[in-house]
Amino acid sequence: MDKSRFARRLLLTESFGVLSTISLDVPGYPFGSIAPYCVDEQCRPIIYISNIAQHTRNITADPRVSLTVVENSGDSNDVQAQGRITCIADAGRVPETEVAVRERYFRYFPSARQYDQTHDFAFFRLELVRVRFIGGFGQIFWVEPSEFMAPNPFSAVQELRIIEHMNNGHKDALNYYAGGATAMMAGIDAEGFDVLAAGKKLRFDFETPVRTMEQARQALVAMAKRPA
Repeated sequence: MDKSRFARRLLLTESFGVLSTISLDVPGYPFGSIAPYCVDEQCRPIIYISNIAQHTRNITADPRVSLTVVENSGDSNDVQAQGRITCIADAGRVPETEVAVRERYFRYFPSARQYDQTHDFAFFRLELVRVRFIGGFGQIFWVEPSEFMAPNPFSAVQELRIIEHMNNGHKDALNYYAGGATAMMAGIDAEGFDVLAAGKKLRFDFETPVRTMEQARQALVAMAKRPA
């Protein structure tokens, strides 16, 4: 597996990170806050934040940000041994015309849809400048945006078709993937798919990347046949 895929895997597995902005109230200093995220069709982080929040005010004044995500493996109490990724980026508002981005985010965070009825929240895309990945001791490297970004082979319509097919016709398979918990598929891309179970996102990686609807079907079937 190449280094860019290692980095993407961590970002795609987790759902929350520390969003650092340049403070207005304490000029020149970083201001960190927790932010949920999902990714768009190019694997760029998407955040949904209130216009009155401190970090949004900071972004409006200076779009330079970073998003730091730490692996939540639960296998070790040594945080230095955990993988982490920092996405250095410029934050920009997602145009309201990009409905697919909004709907994808709400699939990952259904409770956030309640804020869509107000004008207080807005979507921002993090346009990557550089990515820093640390996979534990000794595995440290930079990844350029051109290496890190990976186009989703499925259009928004195709992705939704797969999701609806799985959620409506293959609930048993999704529950099996989730270890018996009631699960719903939220998204799929070339390298894996995500389900929500008991309010938590679970990421499942394909053995090899898929590029077509048929390859995705075959990969999902193969995973359903694996021993529990």
